[in-house]
Amino acid sequence: MRENKTLVTSARGSVDLPYAALALEAAEEGAKAIDEHAAEFLQSVTSKGARYDLVTRADKEAERAIIRHLSNRSPSDGILAEETGSREGTSGLRWVIDPIDGTTNFVHGRRDFAVSVGLESRDGIFAGAVVRPAHGDWAAAEGDRVFSSAGHQMSVSSVRVNEALVAVGLCHDATARAFTLRQIVPALVAQVQDWRWVGSAACDLFSVADGSLDGYVGINLSIWDIAAGIALVKAAGGQCETVRAGQIDAFLAGSPEVVAGLKHALINL
Repeated sequence: MRENKTLVTSARGSVDLPYAALALEAAEEGAKAIDEHAAEFLQSVTSKGARYDLVTRADKEAERAIIRHLSNRSPSDGILAEETGSREGTSGLRWVIDPIDGTTNFVHGRRDFAVSVGLESRDGIFAGAVVRPAHGDWAAAEGDRVFSSAGHQMSVSSVRVNEALVAVGLCHDATARAFTLRQIVPALVAQVQDWRWVGSAACDLFSVADGSLDGYVGINLSIWDIAAGIALVKAAGGQCETVRAGQIDAFLAGSPEVVAGLKHALINL
């Protein structure tokens, strides 16, 4: 059975760890840029290659707002952003930015899109924040602490893998998409309770961290898709791992037991 959430006081001002707070501030700046001109931005939809790999002016304006905030607050850090690339820093830290994860959902008026800002050191991702503008919520993490707008302590679920609801992400490469639907999904369905396709890795990882999803499988992802989500899941007691499934990389997230079950289902494809 799923565990009940332990209610705690949680408000924007309660994020008292510096990197989590800065990640959340930056993500909120991106969300504000999207909200202020959403109708205008939706008139400028283009494709970055595959017809389902969309970008809008909202992506670019949100990214600009995030980078501006981080550059003002922590100018010695490096930056890797989906739309504008990388900038070297001198601090040994690098911010990893996805201004809108789930752009296709955003374009079609669906709620599952997110602003994602993660932070990595030489040892890996250790802080980040995800803001979901259409849901009006956010989560931010640093180390083993996670903060949420929902007012409860976020934690991954404790179900067994055969009880797990798992989200699967489809990447933009047509060959990998076909392999995912023909090979990966059937292998997973044989092991878990059911699966969903949401269309935003950041939203899926947010849901894994708060226990409303039990696991996540993402295909051939870029680091900006998952950086902040990794911070959330790990701080919520979960595990993240990348395995080879056939000819593609599958990123797994969930409780250690669920990740082990997902890995078992995929490694022999």
